Amino acid sequence: MQMEVAGFLALGILVGLLGALLGIGGGMVIVPLLVFAWDYEPQLAIGTSVLVVLMNAVSGTWGYVRQKKVCVDAALKFAVATVPGAFLGSYAAEYLQGRLFYLVFGAFFVLAAVNMYRKANKEAAGKTAGEVPEVYNWKLGVLCSVGVGFLASILGIGGGIVHVPFMVYVLNFPVHVAIATSTCILAVSSLAGLVSHAMLGHIVWTSGLAIGAGAFVGAQGGVALAQRLQSGILMKLASVLVLITGIKFLMNAL
Repeated sequence: MQMEVAGFLALGILVGLLGALLGIGGGMVIVPLLVFAWDYEPQLAIGTSVLVVLMNAVSGTWGYVRQKKVCVDAALKFAVATVPGAFLGSYAAEYLQGRLFYLVFGAFFVLAAVNMYRKANKEAAGKTAGEVPEVYNWKLGVLCSVGVGFLASILGIGGGIVHVPFMVYVLNFPVHVAIATSTCILAVSSLAGLVSHAMLGHIVWTSGLAIGAGAFVGAQGGVALAQRLQSGILMKLASVLVLITGIKFLMNAL
């Protein structure tokens, strides 16, 4: 039991580091590991992941707010928009069973990875530094955020994997501002998802809290490291990790 708790804490630190560094919550690491290494049922892996994503996002938000990297206006608007999608996604997760679960996850991750890597170019690297934008298409951002909330809750991944590229390439946010703002949004959307997943009995609280405790600590390291890396490197790191995960899921669907 003690070894298992230690393993969960170590996993949480890794998840927190990656999640805060890339603004993606860390769910794409947690769900596959809970399914493949600990034999969790898909719904339990997803629900437990949402709990960890929440703790990770709260810690990351705290760090990024202190650095003044969060676009508060966008975070508030987009976060509220994720809530209805998050509730719907948690109920839709009831229908993700067996092969369908692996196919949906795998296809989504592979497509996201290809898109992220393709766009991690020199132009994106030039957006690493920058001020919080004063003008942006918030209506388009709100529309996207509804879908992000749904995907985050149905897949247990946090949603930053969609939000960060969207804010950078569509809304023209600097990458570090997009990552920080996405992390703040995750704190709200994952809370909404957590409530509904808890009502459905999808959460294993012991493992979720253990991983979450590690993630809370690891997120502070991710926030510090994000300041030292160029945006192109950040996006490529995320794309490789997402691609590996997607291939693993597709292989299990065969």
